[in-house]
Amino acid sequence: MLVVFFQVVVVLCMVGIILLSATSLPHEIEDRTIYGILSKPISRLKVIAGKILGFTLVSAFVLVILSFLNIVAVLRITTQLPGKCQDILKARNECKVSEFSIQGKAHHISEGIVWIEGGRTGIAVWNFSDVYKKPGSKFSLEAEFHVKIESSGDFINTIPLAVRIENAVSGQGKTEVLSGKADEPFNVKIDPDIVQDNSAITITVFPVHRTDYIGVTPGDVRVFSVQKGFVSNYTKAVFITFLKFFLIVVIAVMGSTYLSAPVNILSSLIVFLCGHVLDFIKDFSFLIQNHDLHGHSSQAVSREPNIFLIYLDSAMEKVLEWFSVILPDFKRYDSLQFLLKGINIPLETVEISLGYTALYAGICLIISSILFKKREFF
Repeated sequence: MLVVFFQVVVVLCMVGIILLSATSLPHEIEDRTIYGILSKPISRLKVIAGKILGFTLVSAFVLVILSFLNIVAVLRITTQLPGKCQDILKARNECKVSEFSIQGKAHHISEGIVWIEGGRTGIAVWNFSDVYKKPGSKFSLEAEFHVKIESSGDFINTIPLAVRIENAVSGQGKTEVLSGKADEPFNVKIDPDIVQDNSAITITVFPVHRTDYIGVTPGDVRVFSVQKGFVSNYTKAVFITFLKFFLIVVIAVMGSTYLSAPVNILSSLIVFLCGHVLDFIKDFSFLIQNHDLHGHSSQAVSREPNIFLIYLDSAMEKVLEWFSVILPDFKRYDSLQFLLKGINIPLETVEISLGYTALYAGICLIISSILFKKREFF
């Protein structure tokens, strides 16, 4: 339901709001309605601001109604599913790992992954120094494991793992033997008695059998404080999505001050699409900058360099760099990933999204005012 809402319904609504906001002003200019408006003592900046405000309110109304229906459906459906499927109703805050180490001997290291042989030959150790649980608090603690597993046995995708979670100061802890499955994370609830008067815990993992192996990195174990704050988390996700609506309205209205309706619709949709693939544009620009796509480095070409291709590469690189700077980065507004993982959206993320939107919208509003003032209607 969440995926359908944020990736289908919201996108369709955005396309609809683009069609409305991109065509309103051009149609008023075409049927001369704008002449009556501008004949009154009202500045053109207020006309633009009014358009933005009007379509923003429409967007907010539609988003609130659809969001309410979606969250009601999610809560109703999810509560009827098995316990593991209800993880999305969590709002977890991550406690960062402070130290990662290997006790004993590592079997080998490949591509940054440390592989450990079973039978206590080596032990992976994660230390967390900020997981203090206040007495009487309504949230619990859990550890999430993403270790890689291998076995010398044929067709084995599950191995036993010894997992110990202990208080780093008192040494009080609990050891469990859990089943680790290939490419499947697992969670372990942390006994509240382990985290008492200090905030440091140590988590160790190793395969039980000598024929088994685990591959680990510092980020493979994560500790979360868990609380039931899905509604609050969902509200923050909807607010970030609203900022996305607002920004695309501003961009569409800006284009409508100088472009015809069909051209503005096309340009707004292109900006909307490119804003979601900005990472690809940046990566492609980096590829052109650091790799010789046309084989200029070959011996034959180095003797007789193709000046046209060299300038073409340089021009493409500059264009892509400017695109990556000018285009809005809509990936900043991707809040679905937090909801699906049951992770609390940090307030800092909301503030950064709000600041980015205000800055970009302010620049667009200034450009819109300049363009609209230069148009002659009388």
